[in-house]
Amino acid sequence: MQTLTARAALAALLFAAALPAFAQKVTVESQGQASENVTARALTAEALETDLGKPPAGRAQVVFFRSSKSPGDPVAIRDAAGGVPLIDLEPGMYFVAVSMPGSRAYATADTGPFSLDLDAGRTYYVQAIRNKSGGAQLLRSSADKFQRAAH
Repeated sequence: MQTLTARAALAALLFAAALPAFAQKVTVESQGQASENVTARALTAEALETDLGKPPAGRAQVVFFRSSKSPGDPVAIRDAAGGVPLIDLEPGMYFVAVSMPGSRAYATADTGPFSLDLDAGRTYYVQAIRNKSGGAQLLRSSADKFQRAAH
């Protein structure tokens, strides 16, 4: 009887010891995938930076883009503060606006100000779309979406 109790105690001890190792393995696998995703996004941003160029010293840049599959008329983008037209984006086009850091606002003919807080040395991505009613809209985006929109 003592042997059975000793074996049961030993089995319980081994199970308890193995449980934290199993939990750690799951955690490491999750961190591994997250790390791969971050690395992939960083590589995409780095590759695009090679193509687009870095912002000039002390400046930020905003990449306005439109998917090649985006339907409808061109989307007219302007600087909201001064009303200065920047570009009429056709499907599949992009435009890089270099700006001083700080709060900036852009607009389309259909929407009011779209604000961004810009930091020097950074690149920001903004996608121009036409909504279901045909109105132009600006959306915050990413280097990954910019890359996919080009195809």
